[in-house]
Amino acid sequence: MDLKTLNPSQLERFIHSEEFHNMPVIPISRHRALSHIHNPRIDPNDIVMVIAYEDNRMAGYLGVFSDRIYLNQQELKAGWLSCMWVDPNLRGRGIAKKLLNKVLETWDQRILVTEFTQAAKGLYDRSGAFVDLKQSEGIRGYLRLDFEGIIPRKSPGLKRFKPFFRMSDAILNLANQPRLKLTQKNPKVRWAYINFLDEELEKFISSRQEGQLTRRRAEDINWIIKYPWILSAPKKDFLSQRYHFSALEKRFDVLNLKLTDTKGNLVGYIMLTIRGNYLKVPYFYVEPEFISEAAKIILNHMIDAHLRIITTFHPELVAYFRENSQPFIHLRKAYRNYIISKVFQPYHQEQPNVLIQDGDADCAFT
Repeated sequence: MDLKTLNPSQLERFIHSEEFHNMPVIPISRHRALSHIHNPRIDPNDIVMVIAYEDNRMAGYLGVFSDRIYLNQQELKAGWLSCMWVDPNLRGRGIAKKLLNKVLETWDQRILVTEFTQAAKGLYDRSGAFVDLKQSEGIRGYLRLDFEGIIPRKSPGLKRFKPFFRMSDAILNLANQPRLKLTQKNPKVRWAYINFLDEELEKFISSRQEGQLTRRRAEDINWIIKYPWILSAPKKDFLSQRYHFSALEKRFDVLNLKLTDTKGNLVGYIMLTIRGNYLKVPYFYVEPEFISEAAKIILNHMIDAHLRIITTFHPELVAYFRENSQPFIHLRKAYRNYIISKVFQPYHQEQPNVLIQDGDADCAFT
């Protein structure tokens, strides 16, 4: 088995190659590759992908997202694992282990992971390379019914009934709409939609990042806005049909909100991502006295955009929604786990209570 590594320039040549064009399964979408290439935190020699080949055919791949983390007042180069796939016909041959070992080797063990499956967690545990970094406890708030999304995901055998679930959602959520409109409250702050972060927001955010893991600056967030991993499109195209991760979505929007008080003073920045019927809040920097007003703005967006579910791990929002559970139909706990290479453990021991924004790692892109 051969393992091929790709740095940014090699990745760029690869996505424009004849090999890439003819592959029955591709290891990355072109727009996701371009996002990696333009990552402001990437270095020319960073390995962003390892591809395994068996008999000149791709057997699996593992991506890496280049980043810098901050632990115990130290800036540390690091990579996040992103998108592992192994050909189902070749499973059981240790391909995933070989991919992981190669990434650990090329990154000098400086790796973090989140949003992993139980199967992947078993692989990471067996490698002996990782320790727990943090478990974030959040909430998942159900503003509307979503039988269409939830039931087939939990019981794949019921996928054929999806049209029935969709119709049920439409009828019941239509009846629920007047109740939701009545719960809307006008916030006491103003907001403006922006398409990039300026110097004022740069200063605002950077002054509120003490103890945070990645401390993304305006440059980083502007890159996330400019180079998305998911594009809105009505149907899958030729490339996305050959890619096993998300490339296109019928509805994927990124909203950036700049919050000011009635005197025009900057009091917050919020990034919202809408994917289908679901809302996430990748970045949330709001002055403490305006948390409730920011929450109202988020809820109003959900109601007006007919969104069904919000998931957030921001402590301020989690605390607010637990104390103000209306107008949600149901609130339940959600968890996100983070693991970190043992080489980072000495730094982590000096700063055990690291703060993580919901959009850290590659979560802002999905």
